[in-house]
Amino acid sequence: MERTWVPGARDRWSRASGRTPLHVEPEPVADVLGWLDGRVSADFDPATGLGWQLSFARTTDGGAVLSLVAAHAIADGAALLDAVTRADGGTPAPVTEPSGPLAAILDDLADARKQLSAAARWVLNRPRGTKKTPPPAKTSPQAPADWRVPHVVVECDSADLARTAAARGGSVNSLFVAALSRVAATAGCADAVVPAALPVSGREPDDARANSTRIAVAGLDRSVLDEQDLAEVKAECKRAYQRLAAASPGSQPLALLQMLPDTVVRRLPPPPAATVLASNVGRLPGELCGAPVRSVSATAHYPGAGPEEVATIGDGVTGWLSDSGERSTISVCGLAPGRINDVEELRELVVSEFAAWGVAVRPW
Repeated sequence: MERTWVPGARDRWSRASGRTPLHVEPEPVADVLGWLDGRVSADFDPATGLGWQLSFARTTDGGAVLSLVAAHAIADGAALLDAVTRADGGTPAPVTEPSGPLAAILDDLADARKQLSAAARWVLNRPRGTKKTPPPAKTSPQAPADWRVPHVVVECDSADLARTAAARGGSVNSLFVAALSRVAATAGCADAVVPAALPVSGREPDDARANSTRIAVAGLDRSVLDEQDLAEVKAECKRAYQRLAAASPGSQPLALLQMLPDTVVRRLPPPPAATVLASNVGRLPGELCGAPVRSVSATAHYPGAGPEEVATIGDGVTGWLSDSGERSTISVCGLAPGRINDVEELRELVVSEFAAWGVAVRPW
């Protein structure tokens, strides 16, 4: 690779920590997915230092792999994609740095005023009603003590995926959502209706926000999934997007969560639970730094999280779909300790599921 991208030479997180957020692997790697998983750092702390890291390695087959990892507090998926696109095109993010201490204080005060205003609007307009008793949590089987979130990546021909989806009366996105929902059901994570969270990016051109994602939730009937009825899955996803667009901002704003202590945040109503998270990242750049991009995996990790901690997140699977032109890549994490216990189990579930649709996938 002729050029190496180091995002934001004036990046304030790397300046604060004194650590260079660039790692170059000294020896070629054979296990690309294992190397990528190893680059997920659990010590990111944007408040005190490192918030992101770029890593590069050559592979034993003569290729190369690039990893960009960031704390979710400073970037959602759309922000990371925007950062990659801007870096490759030499277009810096439209962020103006303060000119001095006084300007920084004034900027912080203006930001605090906006956050307080957002929190106040939520307090005044939040839905009120009788307190509902949450449904009893499903009992999960005992997970191994050394359990960690299993992560698999598979890829397939984009044209095959599109043809299969169209033949079933749906879209690539609806097939992706349905496949993940069926994986969760097969693993024993789902009831008669599978709630699927569908991230929606609100990012606009020159949008410098760290996170701009909202979540639509679709309820997919198991009978529809069993019949592989993508027309109905697509219709329910559309209804979920419409409900999100029509909804008032009733959930707690991020500003409120950032300002309150943890003991108070824990008492706030939890967000709607979902068994599946299906994030369609979309089309990615065909080349970076003059080199062709063959496949791109996008994944939100849970580094170091054990079974007890993951059990508080949910009981299901999370997945990300990205399109690199000829290839589509599906990344899946199993957040079901006791139901999906290792990479081999999750890989078998994912490969078998896409085979049931007639789509041949190749594991990384």
